[in-house]
Amino acid sequence: MPAYLTDSGPLVALLDRSEPHHAWVYQQFDLVRGTIWTCEGVLVEAAYLLAAAGLPPWSVLELLDRDVIAVRFDLESNLDRVLALMQKYADTPMDFVDACLVTMTEAKRDCQLITIDSDFRVYRRFERQAIPLIMPLR
Repeated sequence: MPAYLTDSGPLVALLDRSEPHHAWVYQQFDLVRGTIWTCEGVLVEAAYLLAAAGLPPWSVLELLDRDVIAVRFDLESNLDRVLALMQKYADTPMDFVDACLVTMTEAKRDCQLITIDSDFRVYRRFERQAIPLIMPLR
């Protein structure tokens, strides 16, 4: 069974009805059967963005509590790969969260990443392989 991963943008759009991609993200999450995987960095980033929008930052943790999302990443065991990716894509630049998510796609080959971040079209897993993405049409 394929795994689904999420970036912070879709979580913010899911929880903020004023976000332009709210309906699209809601539909994508509704189609997924099972828990959507992410990393702790995504939770931090989403909580920050929600607070900046005047929304409760803990609402992202409520998604975790309801098993809508789950943290499935161990930074300590993946630190070398995260560092290598951030250094490789320094000119993009690739941030910490994006590097963790790309690393997660390498660990779970049969996966798709739900994102609204176009940088994931540039990044490559396993050096040359496009990342399987679920993104809104441009």
